[in-house]
Amino acid sequence: MTGGVDLSIVIPVYNEASTIGGVINGHASVATALGCSFEIVACDDGSTDATWAAMEAASARVATLRLLRNDGNRGIPETMKRLYADARGTWVYFTPGDGQVPADALPIMWAAREGAALVVGRRIPRRDPSSRILMAQIYSSVLRAIFRLSVHDIDSVKLYLVDEQRSLRVRSTSTFFEAEMLIALTRRHRVVREVDVPHRPRIAGQPKGVTPLGLLAAMRDLAWFTVTDLLARSRG
Repeated sequence: MTGGVDLSIVIPVYNEASTIGGVINGHASVATALGCSFEIVACDDGSTDATWAAMEAASARVATLRLLRNDGNRGIPETMKRLYADARGTWVYFTPGDGQVPADALPIMWAAREGAALVVGRRIPRRDPSSRILMAQIYSSVLRAIFRLSVHDIDSVKLYLVDEQRSLRVRSTSTFFEAEMLIALTRRHRVVREVDVPHRPRIAGQPKGVTPLGLLAAMRDLAWFTVTDLLARSRG
């Protein structure tokens, strides 16, 4: 059940001391310009640098900011599930704490939300190392082929209608959980839109998105989901 604000901006953060302050400030400024009520919820996933201090400093400047902190490094899936569950808005927008997707992407996504259950931002052009882009393309291509998805950039920033998102039963424990929600919404014939958003090169810290181990875990969950899905469909 949602209530209180129109928009929750949720930000997972791990060892992003040099970028998180700017990410929070930028999104607060852009969200204010949208003219809607909003909150920003940032979760520190057990950072070992000065990230938490930077987040606390930001909270002194941004009245709409709420801070969460994991008791250790739980990883992106668990952190994102916590953020989604904690959001109080009618809509929830996910953006990373590294600043690679600038706050300017939010108005583009917000303008495309009418009638949709999910808006996905396609990073054009994507400013990541070629190896990371290749892994993401392989992963997305497999999902698009198996489940006939229209979305190209599956693990990008997203804007969910919260009531739709929370009606889903998600079982995956890897980064595949975002794809699982996308598949479920598509099968319910909900409107899912993909819009182009800007992307920047990483200026500090280490990449924390799709890694070889993370891709392996996602592929494991994908295989499990596909098999159980086929069995369920055959019984139906």
